Amino acid sequence: MLRQTPFVLVLAVTTVAGMSSCASSGNRSPANPLCDGPRGTRAQLQTPIGATEGPRIDEPLACTKGGSGMDRGAYIRVHGQGTRRLVMESATGEQICVPPPQAAPDVCPQVPADAVGAEVGRRLQARGIDVNGMGAGVCAQPVGQDFDTWNYSVGITDWKDADAAVAIVDEVLREWGIGHYFGISVRGIDCTAVPL
Repeated sequence: MLRQTPFVLVLAVTTVAGMSSCASSGNRSPANPLCDGPRGTRAQLQTPIGATEGPRIDEPLACTKGGSGMDRGAYIRVHGQGTRRLVMESATGEQICVPPPQAAPDVCPQVPADAVGAEVGRRLQARGIDVNGMGAGVCAQPVGQDFDTWNYSVGITDWKDADAAVAIVDEVLREWGIGHYFGISVRGIDCTAVPL
């Protein structure tokens, strides 16, 4: 199944998701704890770092500087074990696709990161986990369309949900045969945003 989505849509979804998180919080004042970062602590993450079985994750990369709670938190990289690579959709200049179930590895060798993010987001929400944006993650320093600089991820606001989120990302990467990585950003909200 071929699909094309303009890269601008990813940025719009990320921006709107961040703003709607703030608007739906009901409290945009600096007194809101999420203005300073996520709820909970890193100690709540129980998924083993560098495991050889189950989800394979790196030590979370923590960032505490930035103008909003969305810049403060941690980025958890979840490694896939397939052969397909994630790309920013407009980076290749060619059509990229989402692999159909049980597709051969040479079908859709490059998969759009936003498609993975959308699927992860759907599964998180189905489990009752609030999604706090998608796109550039905590600690990211994006350079153009270079996927490896984006810390591409789906955001959550509470460390208590980190293990479930890691498991869902791992599940999607396995089902889609992704050999690259995708992330979870455990972060606060942007209390400086003005809702649209």
